[in-house]
Amino acid sequence: MSSYDNDWTGDTLVFPTVIYNLGAGYNPSTGIFTAPSPGTYVFYVSVQSAFQKYIQLDIVLNGSSKVRALAWYDSGSSVRIYQTGTNMVILHLQTGNRVWVKRYHGTGYYSDGGHITTFSGFKLY
Repeated sequence: MSSYDNDWTGDTLVFPTVIYNLGAGYNPSTGIFTAPSPGTYVFYVSVQSAFQKYIQLDIVLNGSSKVRALAWYDSGSSVRIYQTGTNMVILHLQTGNRVWVKRYHGTGYYSDGGHITTFSGFKLY
């Protein structure tokens, strides 16, 4: 993921910088989390719009979209106003189930060393 990626047309959003990955379920090369054990998991996505762009991202379970986050740039303002979209989902997973962030629509998200656009998850129980 690169800074000011405002022409992105890919499918799966890959987060190559991993802060914590207990159980090694998340693959930073593919952007896919594979459940290492069955249980109830919580997933969260946060996305910030790029300059004069918008983006809609889904959290996907095994190919089925579960929730969507939307962010857009407000071009009607005299100052640059970037919007952030977030969403969270609780899913019961079996070993081997896969979860990832997918682009639903739009092309522009912002990311930098501050990890503004993020994907996270954890096993609840």
